Amino acid sequence: MSSVLTPGSQRPKGRREIKKHVTRQELLAAGRRLFGEKGLYESSIEDLSRHAGVAKGTLYGYFTSKDELVEAVVAAGFDDLHAYTLKAVSGSESYADVVKGVVEAHLAFFAENPDLMRVFHQVRGLLKFKRPEGTRLRAVLVRHLERISGLLAAHAPTSRAGKGEHFETASLLFGAVSGIVSTRASLADSGNGSGLTQQSVRAIVALVVTCTPAAVGSAGLELRKPTRARPKPRSRGSDPVQR
Repeated sequence: MSSVLTPGSQRPKGRREIKKHVTRQELLAAGRRLFGEKGLYESSIEDLSRHAGVAKGTLYGYFTSKDELVEAVVAAGFDDLHAYTLKAVSGSESYADVVKGVVEAHLAFFAENPDLMRVFHQVRGLLKFKRPEGTRLRAVLVRHLERISGLLAAHAPTSRAGKGEHFETASLLFGAVSGIVSTRASLADSGNGSGLTQQSVRAIVALVVTCTPAAVGSAGLELRKPTRARPKPRSRGSDPVQR
């Protein structure tokens, strides 16, 4: 696992603190490997302790539950992805270049870290059940989308767009990239998942750029909330039972 220190954390001091830090990182690395290979659903605390080569008591000394370890693995993964993305967009000036940089960074990162791609995919599935323990995990995903939103807002072609609209665009970008990468991975054994072509990359970038608030407004498009169709009143003659 490439994340050794999370953003804002201090470097450990003293032999004991360093040892604890190293042990925690080893547990995170073991959790990431196990979750990437076996999946979040099937992995147990017993599997984790065996995979890490430590007693369950040691594991509980660092993480109170499997859910807490999952959260830590996912947070570290998103921190790595964000650092990767910042490097990719460095020096970009136009909005389209930033979008292209973010898309390509995500695609390259998932190609280099297929285990995290699988973990992130499972996380989105878990969050759909809206279990109480998923609240903090959901916050990790929201934080990543807010980071993307901030990059987009800094180079947006219009200042009229609100924070919520940039977040929506960030969700579209991440959803499009994650969805197509997951689909390609699912088709890999059938010979149809050889990878994304430049045409696919350009299509994702075009989708995101043309869905910015400015582009949508200039095209005269207006998003409307779906309305529920009212049931048509049934005529007296169509009633199956008439009195």
